[in-house]
Amino acid sequence: MIPEREASGTAAAADSGPAEILLDQVFDRAGLVSLRSAVAAHSSALEIRRETVEHLVLAAYELASNAVRHGAGKGRLQISVAGGVLRCTVSDEGPGFPEPDQAGRVRPEPTASGGRGLWLVRCVADQLDIHSDANGTTAVAEFPLD
Repeated sequence: MIPEREASGTAAAADSGPAEILLDQVFDRAGLVSLRSAVAAHSSALEIRRETVEHLVLAAYELASNAVRHGAGKGRLQISVAGGVLRCTVSDEGPGFPEPDQAGRVRPEPTASGGRGLWLVRCVADQLDIHSDANGTTAVAEFPLD
């Protein structure tokens, strides 16, 4: 099952000019809680819908948790705005994984011990793009500003 909220719009948003970086922060396991608070504070300042803030915080936390758990134990998060789109980009230097474009597209079984993070992000974000190779993984979740 593919989460319903995913839409295509990345190319159009990318052509809208330079992004305004709202938050750029490195993190590790110890910094996940403070990262979540920073994302909430910076996104709330945009005066966007509360639901969008909640979805952004969830996505940022899940992507950062994955970077810590499956990546190199640390990562970098950027929150940016361009062309009416709010972007949450999380990158790590882990080993990467096969078929990143398929990650999180199927709802995990209720008894599964993990695997819900990317699925949840796909449910709340309008778009999730993942690039993974031997140098690491970058995930970009997009949310509309309106």
